[in-house]
Amino acid sequence: MLASTSTILIRTASPHIFRVILLLRSRRSCNLPGKGMLFCPRALRRALRCGNSRSLLVDLFFIVLFILACSVVASHLHADPQKRIVESKNRVEEEIVAESDALRVVNKDAEAVRKPAEATFNRPTRRRIEPRKTSSKKEIDGISYPLLNSAGNFIPIRRIVHLDLKGGALRVELFNETFRVLKLLGATGILLEWEDMFPFSGRLASAVNGNAYTRDQVDQILEGARANGLKVIPLVQTFGHLEWILKLKQFAHLREAAAYPQVICFSNDAAWNLLREMVDEVMSVHLKFGMEFFHMGADEVFQIGYCNSTIEAMRKHGSKERAMLWHMARVAEHIKTNAVKPVSVLAWHDMLVEVAEEDIRMYKLPDLIEPVLWSYAEDLSQYLSPGTWFALKPFGKVWGASAFKGADGPMRYSSNPIHYIRNNEAWTMQLTGNYKDFDLIQGLILTGWSRYDHMAILCELFPVGIPTLAMSLESVIEGRLMNADYPKTSRLLKCTPPVDPGFVVGCHFPGARVYELINEFWSLHEQMRRYVEKDFDFNGWLSEFAMHRLFSSPMYVERVLRFVEFYLTPMERLRNELRSEMQKVFFNDTVNEFIETYVDGDVKMLEERRRLGTQIFERKHFPKRPFVVRSSNTEF
Repeated sequence: MLASTSTILIRTASPHIFRVILLLRSRRSCNLPGKGMLFCPRALRRALRCGNSRSLLVDLFFIVLFILACSVVASHLHADPQKRIVESKNRVEEEIVAESDALRVVNKDAEAVRKPAEATFNRPTRRRIEPRKTSSKKEIDGISYPLLNSAGNFIPIRRIVHLDLKGGALRVELFNETFRVLKLLGATGILLEWEDMFPFSGRLASAVNGNAYTRDQVDQILEGARANGLKVIPLVQTFGHLEWILKLKQFAHLREAAAYPQVICFSNDAAWNLLREMVDEVMSVHLKFGMEFFHMGADEVFQIGYCNSTIEAMRKHGSKERAMLWHMARVAEHIKTNAVKPVSVLAWHDMLVEVAEEDIRMYKLPDLIEPVLWSYAEDLSQYLSPGTWFALKPFGKVWGASAFKGADGPMRYSSNPIHYIRNNEAWTMQLTGNYKDFDLIQGLILTGWSRYDHMAILCELFPVGIPTLAMSLESVIEGRLMNADYPKTSRLLKCTPPVDPGFVVGCHFPGARVYELINEFWSLHEQMRRYVEKDFDFNGWLSEFAMHRLFSSPMYVERVLRFVEFYLTPMERLRNELRSEMQKVFFNDTVNEFIETYVDGDVKMLEERRRLGTQIFERKHFPKRPFVVRSSNTEF
């Protein structure tokens, strides 16, 4: 209003000012007062009305008005610019909010008319990511976020080491020293996956491992972690990976698919009660030691839509994806409601990235769950596409999960550091490239699987993975490629472990001798395997056919027996020493399973070659062909 008024005054006063200026100039040009006007052209005098004394007064009046208008304009222009910007911004925001509200109404109306039968069985859905307001200053555990190195690479403030107790569980007396080493290496917490090693009570007690820890031992473990400054996150599977309980006849009726003891029939009331009992028992113990996070699992749910209760839930919610999200939401709500104090719930990401954003929001999952994005490959660009990160943007807080053991094949039992080092280096790049898209990347979980699932064989045991874990943590903390130079690892472990498959002698950490013996056996096994596959004499004169018929050339058999003895003697020594050292770290069932799975096969094969080869070498006569095979291999 002021601006428009000022403009009118300026336009009105300008001609009069112009006339006054010309008048003054013309009078200065006259020689005699009062006669100067005679020299001005008549047309100009008429235009300026120079002969009229009232004209000058009018002109002066308009000059005053012009000055006042200029002062008003100047005061307006010098008003607080920030105030004008805020007012303008508020008007823009009001328009955006109005438009957003209109979109919500449209979406709500569209949702109301959509039939459940049309709802999203693996149908691509357009996602609309709403911008999230963030505070300018953020912290994690008292450290300013984000934490970046000098090159701008992201360093996770929380570095959580996974202890998988469903295989190779440590003896209770090993935990405190293990926690001390992990803290020195740079870990800030532990993801503790109890599975059947937790001392469940009631009907769950029938599924508990015979070597499970007692309640006092569980308290001792958790107190040891707290004393070493490590925060413990319990992990309880609440969807898939429930073989440990569904394998039993008592609980088989709760399977999602009758043939597979992996996934629970989650919408069944009895199954839901069982899950709540599991969660509540574990949570009640951990809360005594300050539980901030709880991991509900929920990955690799391979069977959905088999049991009747799940089919009914799918019909009710409109799709299997929505039924799944409904279950995850109620598990998270149960944990938060019964935790007494605020607890964040974690869940593996893979069941969340193939669903519609509107469904995620409908079940309020961004308020309930923090996804843990996991991938254990060396080149994450092939496995964590931009679309995967994009699908998780509705969640303000996310985690990453790399690996330091147990993710390089279900039968990999020896060290392969380079695979995991590359995986963790790739995670540094992934976090660096994506942290700006989220409120917080809470941390990185370095997983260390003992089995691929409850029914699989043992893979790397925890001591085998410690040097790899040390190098991986050092790389993550530095936020850069280390180029096979790990000074902190060498200083803390008192050795320089290789990055390639192999081992080094003389390290200092819990179970270091187990690490050495297992890798020594693997090295000998690889040498023997190459010999058995390619040796001229072994394959030509001590084959299965020759042994079964005790028929071969004594000269060649004698040569083979020397090589058999060359491998068998150290393998028998390693088996005995390995059993002795493993019993100091693990329960007897772990020792027996590992030796039976990986050691006994080689030893038995060589022992059989030695026994039957010796019998062939000692024979003096051999029959003609064709052979007549009788019941005894010692006669023809």
